[in-house]
Amino acid sequence: MVTAVGHRTWLKMRRRAQPLDEQKLIALSPILVVSPHQDDETLGCGGLLATAARLGLRPRVAYLTDGSASHVGSASWPPDRLARTRRAEALSALAVLGTPAEDVCFLGWPDADPFRPGQPGYARTIDRLAGWATGFAPASIWSPWRGERHCDHVAAADLAADLATRLDPKPARMDYLVWGWNEARLARDTSSAWALDCPRTTEVRQKALACHRTQVGGLIVDARTSFQIPPRLAALTARPTEIYLEGA
Repeated sequence: MVTAVGHRTWLKMRRRAQPLDEQKLIALSPILVVSPHQDDETLGCGGLLATAARLGLRPRVAYLTDGSASHVGSASWPPDRLARTRRAEALSALAVLGTPAEDVCFLGWPDADPFRPGQPGYARTIDRLAGWATGFAPASIWSPWRGERHCDHVAAADLAADLATRLDPKPARMDYLVWGWNEARLARDTSSAWALDCPRTTEVRQKALACHRTQVGGLIVDARTSFQIPPRLAALTARPTEIYLEGA
């Protein structure tokens, strides 16, 4: 059996976390998930999306990057083809989780080269995202924990925090975890942890992750550098409980 990343930290946090029950989910809805890449939505909060959809809460998802830099130097999969495919994979995965295409926004940032606050691309994105979100008035925004080291994950966290200040009423902020499980300081950051028990979503999360075919390996073989979801990361979808941190 493959052990998921940060398993010991997850066990510790699960014991201490407050239950994220149906009543709390309803209070946090409508939910907006900001995902840095196409696959992070399933790895970090697939159980949340599937549970909210099952309850009729209609969660929305915004993807930050176009995903075009996951396989660099491939002649058969140039960036434009990869971006189009990853977009289609994301829609397929979300359909499995219960979120239809009309509830998805693709922001199209360059993969692994995020805009910075103060740059025109950043300002345009905040305006676009705020305009979209105003239409459904999210009660909560979910994004990666800022302690994750990938530049796109940090950018997604910052963008979500800035977006929250633009909306009225101001939505709650919740952090999910992908790579952050292996960060040592995460184990100390448990005072505001929430636990969503979602064992019934394991199969749909794993089916959703399988939709990201370019990321699970074997499809693109001629790239100079390539990313493949390692088994220990994919094993996050088998956890019966997802853990979240309440943001500031």
